[in-house]
Amino acid sequence: MISLPNPFSSTTEMTHKNPYVQTLVEMGYDEADCQMVASAGVKSTYPREIHGRVFNTEAEYKEALADFINGL
Repeated sequence: MISLPNPFSSTTEMTHKNPYVQTLVEMGYDEADCQMVASAGVKSTYPREIHGRVFNTEAEYKEALADFINGL
């Protein structure tokens, strides 16, 4: 049996889509905080497409989100 290294054993081995986040993680910042700050203040515009599904209004999006959460 071949033993492969676990790619998720440490945060330094993980790859990031955003090179700025990778740099901040290497400096000791928490990745989740970097992602949250990056998305803070970004206004959502409608119609909005998320994973192929189009939401025409914010109310439609929030209703679908609530239905999803309640169905879990």
